[in-house]
Amino acid sequence: MNKKKIIDRIAELLSRFRTETENLNSLNLYDINIHAENVIIPILNKVYGLNLVNANLEEKNYSAIDLIDRENRIAIQVTSTSSGEKIKYTLEQYVKYKKNEEFDILLVYVITAKQAKYSDESFKKIINEEFDFNSKDNIYDYENLLRELNSWISIPKIQEVLDLFELEFSEEKIEHRRFLVENKDKVITETLYPNILEVILPEKVYVGSIGVNRDDIITKSWETDYKLKKKASDGSVLNRAMEFNDIPYVRDWHVFEKKLISFKHLDDKKEPLSKLVEAGTVEEYSIDEFSNINFKYEAALSKLIDNSIQELLSFKEIQWLRKERLFRFRPPKVPKERKITWKNKKTATRTVVKEVWNKEETQILYFQQLSFRIQSFKSESSWFVAITPTWSYTYDGYTSHKYESDLITKKKKLETNNAVYQHFMLISYCFSNKLKEGEQHYGLLSFSDPFKLNLSFKSDYGY
Repeated sequence: MNKKKIIDRIAELLSRFRTETENLNSLNLYDINIHAENVIIPILNKVYGLNLVNANLEEKNYSAIDLIDRENRIAIQVTSTSSGEKIKYTLEQYVKYKKNEEFDILLVYVITAKQAKYSDESFKKIINEEFDFNSKDNIYDYENLLRELNSWISIPKIQEVLDLFELEFSEEKIEHRRFLVENKDKVITETLYPNILEVILPEKVYVGSIGVNRDDIITKSWETDYKLKKKASDGSVLNRAMEFNDIPYVRDWHVFEKKLISFKHLDDKKEPLSKLVEAGTVEEYSIDEFSNINFKYEAALSKLIDNSIQELLSFKEIQWLRKERLFRFRPPKVPKERKITWKNKKTATRTVVKEVWNKEETQILYFQQLSFRIQSFKSESSWFVAITPTWSYTYDGYTSHKYESDLITKKKKLETNNAVYQHFMLISYCFSNKLKEGEQHYGLLSFSDPFKLNLSFKSDYGY
């Protein structure tokens, strides 16, 4: 996807968020603004390189502001009301509670759209030169986000922001927020299991300069059925170099700034991947040392983790679909149902590849296959992987059905939250346990058990 398409998609999702907020506010359902604070935190952190948290985590009913970043001394008020009166009220509260002594910068983020013009003179009267604030530099909305993203050169970096938007503004997430707002007095206490696992990484990451002749590999590929173009990516060139040098195909590496990075010991001649790097160039870093160099290095490590998970799951007969960015449970060699025995509170068997027959049971219409997407990310000094279950529908276990999108939509409408939770728990089990006899052990990554959050809500039903 090129830069324009990514930015256009982000703009579309931002518009969806604004519409969601405006529609609920028009029904006097203002609790959406509370949910919006938490939705916008990871996006602002990613776009502007901040470390924002919800101020209410520090102090309940925190005065004047919603989000705080104490490290960078930035405070943000999130609002769906763009009027000058709302801005003035925020400034009055900020001055009243002397927040300017705690923070150097105050920003107001308008979820909907800020006004074309504000009276900076009225703001100055409130501030009384105690801190800097003006409508041009301190009031943000979606246009500021888009301008910032449009100034970025790195398409992968912009894609990461889009991934965050897709996660927060999917139809399912919007519907869920609407349900919480409309039923805030009817939801009872429940235990929620976030769809994330902590990833336990090796102590070191190894980095070496690419040591194959790019032109030679490309030229040699022209003698095969899979010809490389002269502008082929370094990753594609290394994949062919592995083939030409009889290196067993593996996925747990990543190309970054003309270098190959891996959790494997690239300076060990017994390691097959060492044949792809230039001798004497290999450096080793601790995980924190590497990821803390700058944002690009953190993103590269995230990609390496994702690739290493691909390698781990390949031992479990779970396909990686590169184009769809999706994992899918593979059927047996002869396409038929596949079941997995696993243990949560008790041992159970789950069908992960199911045959769906016609009414006469004379023909298989399609295979229904449990699938999922992953996204690794760093929080504080720990790494996590988010797992999002979904479905695939194929003719033979491999070729997508022409009505796959409609079938997925229909399936998801019928699923309960508990069903999705069970999918996540099964997938989590697959990450950490062998699924078949003789399965090769992949020792570079391990994962925590799923953890839980206890959330309490009011209820009108007395239970």
